[in-house]
Amino acid sequence: MTVGRLLSESERQFNKRPAQVQQVFPSTIFDAGARWMFEKLHVDEPESAAVFRASTNFSYYGYLKYGLSLLAFLTSCFALGKIHLLLTPMAVLVFYVFEVHFLFLFPLLIDGVENPIQASIKQTYRIGFGKALLWVFIIAIYMLSGLLDRRNPWRKWHIGCLSIVLWYRYEVRNRVQS
Repeated sequence: MTVGRLLSESERQFNKRPAQVQQVFPSTIFDAGARWMFEKLHVDEPESAAVFRASTNFSYYGYLKYGLSLLAFLTSCFALGKIHLLLTPMAVLVFYVFEVHFLFLFPLLIDGVENPIQASIKQTYRIGFGKALLWVFIIAIYMLSGLLDRRNPWRKWHIGCLSIVLWYRYEVRNRVQS
């Protein structure tokens, strides 16, 4: 599979059931996003097969993931800016270098895998760090480009999130649950 095919499949599946997270910026954004991902992860399974684990602190993991990535971004932006101002855009790459380690964190949390952070890092390196970073970068560009669509700015964002869910389902899920 290629990242283009993954995004195409995500778009196809999203168009079949175009449900989006209704409130985008509440304080419980990570919980709402996890519930949405849960529904997408289990869309082809019988309804009785899985139960959403509402007791999991998705907000904690979300703030940890993006807090560390943003801290790395800001630190590298400052350090690179001290060397030369034109180097500061490289801080975006540093953000994604940190963020890719948590690539499968939410699907792993949804599936109740032990040590989800460690499992996410392990699966990222199993796939190949360079491949994971490149694909995440492409998916992020796709997601961010959707924000320019005035009619439905979050559509591509959701398709990008769905692509991570599908990537997890195709390449990771069977390995961590066996």
